[in-house]
Amino acid sequence: MKSRNYYFLVLFCVCWILTTSLRDRAFLPPDPKREVTSLTAGDVVSAIKKNVTCTWQEETVDTYKSGTDQTQVTGIATTFLATLDVLQRAQKQGLNMIITHEPTYYNHFDDSDFFQSDPVFLAKKSFIDEHNLVVFRFHDHWHRTSPDGIYQGVVANLDWQKYRVQSDEMIFKFPDQSVEEMAVYLSEHYDTYSVRVVGDPTMVFSKLAMAAGAPGSQAQINLLRRDDVEILIAGETHEWETVEWVRDAVTQGRKKAMILVGHANSEEAGMEYCAEWLSGFIKDVPIKFLPAGDPFWGPSK
Repeated sequence: MKSRNYYFLVLFCVCWILTTSLRDRAFLPPDPKREVTSLTAGDVVSAIKKNVTCTWQEETVDTYKSGTDQTQVTGIATTFLATLDVLQRAQKQGLNMIITHEPTYYNHFDDSDFFQSDPVFLAKKSFIDEHNLVVFRFHDHWHRTSPDGIYQGVVANLDWQKYRVQSDEMIFKFPDQSVEEMAVYLSEHYDTYSVRVVGDPTMVFSKLAMAAGAPGSQAQINLLRRDDVEILIAGETHEWETVEWVRDAVTQGRKKAMILVGHANSEEAGMEYCAEWLSGFIKDVPIKFLPAGDPFWGPSK
């Protein structure tokens, strides 16, 4: 039988090994994979304000739709629209700050008064609150920065840099082609049923303007009035405004046409570029672009 001293010796050795191991571990450098970021939503917004070229305006829709400056950020998703589907995908990927270009709650100012008893609104808001998501809109200043962030991404996505007139980021000079050829190209590029055309499909043009999104009929018509614009590529418009101006212009024999590709198609690539832009100065968390996609579909011909 082993003596009592033997067991004391074994116990001493075990304790010494454990103590030494714990002491050495205390002096090891921290594992970078286990570090928790201290980045807050306020840090992200401050960095955005610092990196746009324009002065940040007090009157703007570029504000929090949920969350606060103090919310800790685990990852950032950029998107054209913070749809419920986009929010769900962001949450699953650990991206708790969503930077959206367009409204979250179905109107330009995200005014929720009309929706206080609306089940769709309440379910979406409940999901955002339950998962402590930060939703920040980045619209006005993303357009106002130079170059316009939306146009920068959209033009690169279309590979139209070589056609851009250097004096104006919205004006392009193409080799001669027909309106129909351009419409087919855009429909195939965006893989969409949403493309609609006003004007003669056989009209040959070379001078093109782009009006991404929905800047309003006056802005669109002002572009179409120009001598260096024959065709306008736009996102959307009220059908009784720019559409009818173009239709009357064609009836008068003027060389004008318009192609509508849908609001989402005309701007979404700009928010993909936004993720790339943010990655240039925010390094602490993952940043991903999550497409909202074209909301429309159509029957097969």
